[in-house]
Amino acid sequence: MLAMKIQPAPRVVAARLGMVWLMEGFRLFHRQPLIWFLTLFAYWAGLVILAMIPLLGLIAPLILTPGLGFGFVALAYAIDRKEMPMPLLLVSGFRSDKARPLLQMGLLYFVGLVVVLVLAWMVDGGSLFRAMSQSPEELTDPTISVDPSLQWGLIVAVLGYLPVLMAFWFAPQLLVWGQYPVVKALFYSFFAVWRNRSAFFVYGFCWFALFIFLSLLVAAFTSLAGLSPQAVFTLLMPITFILIAVAHGSFYASTRDVFATFTDPKEPNLRLVPSNEASQDSDPVRSSEDPVSPSNPEKKD
Repeated sequence: MLAMKIQPAPRVVAARLGMVWLMEGFRLFHRQPLIWFLTLFAYWAGLVILAMIPLLGLIAPLILTPGLGFGFVALAYAIDRKEMPMPLLLVSGFRSDKARPLLQMGLLYFVGLVVVLVLAWMVDGGSLFRAMSQSPEELTDPTISVDPSLQWGLIVAVLGYLPVLMAFWFAPQLLVWGQYPVVKALFYSFFAVWRNRSAFFVYGFCWFALFIFLSLLVAAFTSLAGLSPQAVFTLLMPITFILIAVAHGSFYASTRDVFATFTDPKEPNLRLVPSNEASQDSDPVRSSEDPVSPSNPEKKD
């Protein structure tokens, strides 16, 4: 299995790399669009099959999320190295000796989501949970009234999910490629995101701007063309697949720029990170003004 070399400390990268990560996602999709579509199709087909099993179909996808998320990152890594990307890379984490830790990480992810939903329930009385249970047609039907407390539940859910997202952003890659224990991987991932919060803010803003642009574009097109809801759904499906592929490609790009070591000539390099804007730390909670290089671990006065 292809394995990225993980350095023991996260870099602090330039804020503008947040936009570059999104651009890298589009580049990696453009390089192998068919592989991305085949892998995503297999992924969604598996989810549909699991959904047919009562209860298990609801819980299993969440527990498998970190492991499958790593699989998409591994696929992007293979594409970036111009290796032969195989859809089986999607389950490469579970085919390694890290299958059990990945499942343990998945259980923690499931618990984190449950805690977030419970917090939202305490605020909105279950409005968000009921909205999640509705079909897309019901959510977009203007004749169905929306519970005013839903917005507060949504705000609490988003704020509560952010720490979960930070902890799991790099964690599967650190666990499989870096040989980190589960808790250490979550810890380092959280603080790596926190220390690169400027880059992640730019990254999030770029996604927000992209969604606004696509929403306006789709709305204008459907209005001019007079498309039916079914036609709109058909139009959105390939767009959704492309955006999911781009997202996973950007996850890989952020992992590469923050954690990868570059000793192999085939490895991508940090040509986009100015040397005076990036630093390395042996401890993610250390101040960025006191960098320690993995190649020179002893800081001398």
